[in-house]
Amino acid sequence: MLHDIVHEMEPSERFQYAQLLAYLASVDNSITNLEMAFFEQRLGATLLSPERKNQLRNKLNKGLNLDKHLAAMNPRSIKLALRDICLMTMADREVDESERAVLLKVAAAAGLTAKHVDALLQWTVRGFHWMQEGYNALDI
Repeated sequence: MLHDIVHEMEPSERFQYAQLLAYLASVDNSITNLEMAFFEQRLGATLLSPERKNQLRNKLNKGLNLDKHLAAMNPRSIKLALRDICLMTMADREVDESERAVLLKVAAAAGLTAKHVDALLQWTVRGFHWMQEGYNALDI
């Protein structure tokens, strides 16, 4: 597993972080297999209890007061969530308008701009290319 710092957050922050991921996964009223796989992977990184993880799975396709939720989070956790919702958004290789609106709102809550969002989306594309190089090296 690649090094990450999500597990270093307080448990309540990890739960809020994962709530953002659940919200974004279903913001376009459709959860693809790729988005679900990514959500489950990031959920594992939170090191939350099985009960808390089930609560988060049950939040898929449920509304979230995004403004209130973001106001309760610290900026560092919001930034980590932004990084990962950018990755999740790009799982299907496209960003629809509802997803972009969420990305921009989350970025603004952390004091970031659309330029930061675009940089993260470009980073995601480079990451996909990096992963493909591994598949190519194995001829798969």
